[in-house]
Amino acid sequence: MENLTVPTLPTLIIPQLNSTKNYTMACFSPNMMITPGIFRYGNEKPYLYTFTLFLMQLIIGISTTRFINFILQPLRLPRHISEVISGIILGPSGVGRAQAFVGAMFPLRSFLPLHSIAHLGLIYYVFTMGLEIDLPSIRRSGWRCFWFACACTISPFALALVSGSTLHKMLGEQTNRAAFVIFISVIFSMTAFSVLARTVTELKLVNTDIGRLTLSAAIVVDGFAWIGLSLAVAISESGGDTISAIFSILSGIIFYAVCFSFIKPMMEKLSNKVISGKEPLGEFEETAILVGVLLSAFIGDSIGIHAVFGAFTYGLAIPQGPISASLVEKVDDFVGGIMLPFFFTGNGLVMDLGLINNLGLALYMAALVLMAALLKVLGGVLIAAAYDMQMHDGVSYGLLMNSKGVIELAMLNIGLNRKILGQKAYTILVLMSVVLTAVITPLLNSVVKPTRGLVFYKRRTVRWHDPGSELRIISCVHNLRDVPALISLIDCTSPTKRTPVSVSAVQLIELTGHTPTMLLLNNATSRGSKYGNHFHAQSVAVKHAFESYAQHTGGLLVRTSTAISPFLTMHEDIITEAENCHAALVLLPFHMHIAVDGALEVTSHPAVRSVNKKVLELSPCTVAVVVDRGIGAISNRATALHVAVLFFGGPDDRESLAIAGRMSNHPSIEICVVRFLSRKGNASINSFNSDDAEARERYIDEQCLGELAQSSTVAVFDYREHVVSNTEETVELIRRIEFEGMDLVIVGKEQGLMGSTLTAGMTEWSEFPELGPLGDLLASADFGATSSVIIVQAPLSGGGVVDSTIIEMVSDRREDPARISYDLR
Repeated sequence: MENLTVPTLPTLIIPQLNSTKNYTMACFSPNMMITPGIFRYGNEKPYLYTFTLFLMQLIIGISTTRFINFILQPLRLPRHISEVISGIILGPSGVGRAQAFVGAMFPLRSFLPLHSIAHLGLIYYVFTMGLEIDLPSIRRSGWRCFWFACACTISPFALALVSGSTLHKMLGEQTNRAAFVIFISVIFSMTAFSVLARTVTELKLVNTDIGRLTLSAAIVVDGFAWIGLSLAVAISESGGDTISAIFSILSGIIFYAVCFSFIKPMMEKLSNKVISGKEPLGEFEETAILVGVLLSAFIGDSIGIHAVFGAFTYGLAIPQGPISASLVEKVDDFVGGIMLPFFFTGNGLVMDLGLINNLGLALYMAALVLMAALLKVLGGVLIAAAYDMQMHDGVSYGLLMNSKGVIELAMLNIGLNRKILGQKAYTILVLMSVVLTAVITPLLNSVVKPTRGLVFYKRRTVRWHDPGSELRIISCVHNLRDVPALISLIDCTSPTKRTPVSVSAVQLIELTGHTPTMLLLNNATSRGSKYGNHFHAQSVAVKHAFESYAQHTGGLLVRTSTAISPFLTMHEDIITEAENCHAALVLLPFHMHIAVDGALEVTSHPAVRSVNKKVLELSPCTVAVVVDRGIGAISNRATALHVAVLFFGGPDDRESLAIAGRMSNHPSIEICVVRFLSRKGNASINSFNSDDAEARERYIDEQCLGELAQSSTVAVFDYREHVVSNTEETVELIRRIEFEGMDLVIVGKEQGLMGSTLTAGMTEWSEFPELGPLGDLLASADFGATSSVIIVQAPLSGGGVVDSTIIEMVSDRREDPARISYDLR
């Protein structure tokens, strides 16, 4: 059988009818679509077939992008930077200089399907951006948002208007001057909202005034940018025909009005049905909406304002809610991970750094871009001064508004395809976007990110010399299953007007690639979107649960908030909240919950465990990890809540006693303190010796036990002392205590100098080492515990600041330690 031969295909320059523009056309065989297989012909070349070549291009583009992203990961640059660089590497400025590689992998005949698929990905990406923007949030932000947006938009826009004509003349490109000037003005003044939203979240600015203001202003700026882009495209496509440009603009306005007059009410009605549970969002509805994206893009392209504008407007018309959240979740991963890198690969193939042969022109354009960035910062400083804000806030706002992203590069690509820009201007502007992003990113991390040193405050523990002072608690919530146990434990602290409690309930939400961006803005505003998405609905449920409990409890103040961040930095949100609130106690839910069969199973994200570990390592105050096995509401119990405190000694166990002391004021709680003593050293300590560490620990333990006995008002207070010799006896005694029907067991993470000998060897087979030996034992499925457990860790566990404070407090009483005696038996 003869080998398949492919004739040389001619490339023709064909003028378009009724137009002065020329287009390059490549002829190819329509039968060469899919290869018959490498085994059919001995020397078959798969890349000669269109579809097989497309798959190879896709693999090359994505692999190169991921590799560059991996290399640049330490710099923490946005992902689109690696995508642009990979496109440049594959283009004429990199390996594209090798004609053999270009002829095989990126021949001219492959450009049509390549760019078609790439633009399809861009259309759906822009559609998801429209889904994430909530226009009513602008009205809630007030006029201050509008003026801040104008301050960072007008000056760069004016700079481009003044210098645009000169720049167009210097480039010497045959493009429409008016369209070029408007387009450059849009590029200079725009802000990438999606990149900005993620940046604000990573810098922990979501709940700050500057974060709220920046996100709201970015929506206004992006609105101006899309209007300017549609105007530039309409003028360029009209070919100098003013009537055609006017008709295109009017058609765009009509299309926008139709979307918000007909599409939006239909989507709101469907969203209400889904929220109320009357009608689920099925496959038919989702498919119809996604097909609507293609129809909108077709209309936008037909009327001369570009397909991207049509898809974006259609996305804006869909309200925030379960529909938008579901669509983003289904579309975002495929578009962002597969199709968008292909878009940048296609862009890189038309970028040629060799075209930048005029150094003066390149420096002039670079100076204009940098001046526009500085004008944004200056505008932020001036408007901040007008509103009596600090200069640092103005600089932060200006830097944040210089965020660049995919949309800016997409607009540059539109300008190139619509003949608004030439290849030279396109290449310079793309490079400046990459350089500006690389410069702005470290500045944001060093200037904008609030610097916080080690925060010192007095009450960092539950144990405090003034029992009437306010106890401040941070309650962390990952999902709704955490709420009942946390509220029950707060109720156990017996909040009253005499012993007030202040609670900051923080709902922790993971920031992922498809977390709705507008959730960040809705979280930052005083009210959420009218049609809240799943995350917002869950936040409202958590808020109502805590506030409803607070309304029926005296002496309790509750504040709720939402923190959105990746699990890698989620512990920073908890620690920052503890420092800001000067908290004495942080309640962390365990990453496992009770199942139907009574065993613990992982119901939260596995990374929650890592978050708990980091909080235990870095927390400035006492931390309590809550292992819930159904503690339930105390007010609904027919019998008293039985609480056992396992006391070995040390700072962590003393904090456990302090928490039990707060619980002892509750009339429905029965406390049982079980003290473990070693046979080798159970003599009573009646004097304080600061040179003997073991004696000092024992002495402080004695004082804490005495204070608990004197302050307790509980009707039933049981105190026991047990002498044990080794770990086996300790485990057996704990098993007997747990079998007595305890509802809650409180243990310290570490057991101090005396207790360490009684738990020796337990850590060698621990399943959850972050809970300490006893916490791991009680949380393990092998032990078979049925009671809920609180594992307590004091700040600076093992001595240091906390112990010194207790010793100073004892010394200030001017009493003989021998006189501070008690009898609990």
